[in-house]
Amino acid sequence: MTASSAPILLEDLTWTEFADRAPAVPYWLLVTGSTEQHGPHLPLGADTLVVERLAHLASARHGAVILGSVRTGVLHAFQDWPGSQRVPASVLTEQVAAMARTVVPYSNRLLVLNGHDENHEPLLLAARSLVEDHGTDVVVVEWAQLVSDVIREVSDSTSESHGGEGLTSVFLHWYPERVRTDRVAVGTQPSGDLTRDDLHVSKRAHHVVRFSPADVPSGVLGDPRAATAEKGKAITEALVDRVDALVKERGWL
Repeated sequence: MTASSAPILLEDLTWTEFADRAPAVPYWLLVTGSTEQHGPHLPLGADTLVVERLAHLASARHGAVILGSVRTGVLHAFQDWPGSQRVPASVLTEQVAAMARTVVPYSNRLLVLNGHDENHEPLLLAARSLVEDHGTDVVVVEWAQLVSDVIREVSDSTSESHGGEGLTSVFLHWYPERVRTDRVAVGTQPSGDLTRDDLHVSKRAHHVVRFSPADVPSGVLGDPRAATAEKGKAITEALVDRVDALVKERGWL
């Protein structure tokens, strides 16, 4: 498949265009994110927007087809904020598995780009179902985990939990018009060490927590004040390169 200069979305194709293109698609992309608060300076759809841009770049580079975006995810920690939307884990698992069945008659290779950490376990259940029932070669990627080392290297802050320096830097590079720069401010600092859900903690125990607006008034865990577009460029370039390496490692190209 020759790479396209533009992303290819399933929803943009006619059924005849799909039928003509599908047999030569090297792999398929599926985006999952969330609609939840990311502080007063980032939009509710931040998680989805990051992996949508990543999917568009991968599609344009490789000729992969984007099956669609799941914009409402599993939400526990920040469910009490205005504007939040959530679905049960079982609903996300079934939706992703159903969308992915489109690929089975063709290359049967699926890359799930996930922007929201609480989606991860339901996505793995969907992936196992696809492997068991259809033999799909499926990889689930949470973008921040794929480049956590780069986020730590470029950051001046020492915490990246929610709406912090790394994510804000990515937005300043990819979506500067969506950042409310006048609302960027230090957030609450996460507590704990081994139980801290933070990209700057290399080894941790998983502590299930439901935050309240009283505990985290701005919704931010971390400090986005040091975020810059230059740092976002370094993070996103590494992210695109690692997705490229990943699909080549799987032998999909």
